Amino acid sequence: MISIIVPVYNAAAYLSQCLDSLINQTYRDIEIICVDDGSTDESPIILADYANRDGRVHNIRQENQGIAAARNHALAAMRGEWVLFVDSDDWVDVKTCEMALEEMNEHHVDMVLWPYIREYNGTSLPKIFAPESRLWSGADLRRRVMGPIGEELRTPDTMDAWGTVWGKLYRAEIIRKNHLLFEDTRKIGSAEDVLFNLDYLRYAKSAQYMPQPMYHYRKDSGNSYTSRYQKGLEIKWSVLYAKLQERVDEKEVSHDKLIQALSNRISLGIIGLGLNELFSNDSNISQYKRIALLLQREVYRKSIIRLPLTYFPIHWRCFFGCAKHQLSLPVYAMLYAIALRLKHK
Repeated sequence: MISIIVPVYNAAAYLSQCLDSLINQTYRDIEIICVDDGSTDESPIILADYANRDGRVHNIRQENQGIAAARNHALAAMRGEWVLFVDSDDWVDVKTCEMALEEMNEHHVDMVLWPYIREYNGTSLPKIFAPESRLWSGADLRRRVMGPIGEELRTPDTMDAWGTVWGKLYRAEIIRKNHLLFEDTRKIGSAEDVLFNLDYLRYAKSAQYMPQPMYHYRKDSGNSYTSRYQKGLEIKWSVLYAKLQERVDEKEVSHDKLIQALSNRISLGIIGLGLNELFSNDSNISQYKRIALLLQREVYRKSIIRLPLTYFPIHWRCFFGCAKHQLSLPVYAMLYAIALRLKHK
């Protein structure tokens, strides 16, 4: 059995499309665990309707505690041998479970992962972050999830594409045996998926990547942290980086690469933090001052000094070159241009 975990919060507008894609899977031996995280819209009614129609749909209700708590609740209730995560405003191809399990059994691995399709108001854009099938060792994929190094910096926008928990099939035994759980995003801001995968890949021996995009990631639902302001995000990310540092084991063969990957992740985080400031309602001057202060923070100065610019496309080389030299005005201007484009997507 595959346990499909769906955290739900005020997703009534999209929930039926998500659940239809799951109950119609060509692989039938599944359970669909939906955790309603205190929704105030019609989501509970929709969930009840699907549970009445299909006995494989199981609903859990909890007070609003966030996506991490919802997933953890489902992990405690799951009965399957395999685990698939799907967010309630997204959907998957109907052959996803069948194809992923075939790959799992054929290659005898502990994880199968695949790319996704970004869905923008009717426009579909595949995000293929590797063009060919590949067998990864758990250690190598763990380093890739931590962050990009070397040639991988040519596509910095794929950094978190490897770290999502959706778009992957997991072996439930590894999760149960090692008591793996999600960190609370209210404390770390984001990247709870990355931390979970780093923990999982510590125990997974191997993973198979297949290039077929089967997950549909809705970008127009307003749920992306990149399109709305998060108060205190810099403080939360400092907690996140500390937890990422805890995941670096000095005894690991790839220790130095993990350290560089984490350092590069922190450097690339300047983009997310800068955009977060620009999504606030404060004046442009206030936003600019906070971005200038951000570039002066020791953790970002140290990481960006170590960041190799050679591999970046010219626009990112220019951005991080300015950041290296504390040229806050052009950094602000480039972030402003990115924010404008995101707001008008």
